[in-house]
Amino acid sequence: MNAPTPAAPVAVVTGASSGIGAATARALAAAGYQVVLGARRIEKLTEVAEECGGTALALDVTDQRSVDAFAAAVTETIGRCDLLVNNAGGAVGTEPVAEANVDDWQWMYDTNVLGTLRVTKALLPMLVASGDGQVMTIGSIAAREPYRGGAGYNAAKHGVAA
Repeated sequence: MNAPTPAAPVAVVTGASSGIGAATARALAAAGYQVVLGARRIEKLTEVAEECGGTALALDVTDQRSVDAFAAAVTETIGRCDLLVNNAGGAVGTEPVAEANVDDWQWMYDTNVLGTLRVTKALLPMLVASGDGQVMTIGSIAAREPYRGGAGYNAAKHGVAA
């Protein structure tokens, strides 16, 4: 059974436990959105959610089961998604390509690129059902401006650049 449709539009923000994601959640709440915040660090996420009157739900974008559970929780508790802000991401490792750790690159692709795909696909039915759903993906200047030691992150962020 779906929850009653809220009067305010619903924004879902990933990677919302700190930085740009937390600031985005606060700004959207101030603009009148009902905000659902997702991230791995649930303690920090809960603090941000309390600040902006949002709903904190655990989310690891690298884990399909976590994404599925997150989408199910949004459906069950809110029943709607009008705006998805894909913000979850990160960078690890600064070694030159010749010395790069494959696991670091794998994590960056899985988080920055495939995480965006997983969450978008999972929430797409609600976004379509809203009649005017929108998806925003937060990238990085690193997608266009390479930096020393950033080859893996540069490539991953280029993968989500518009």
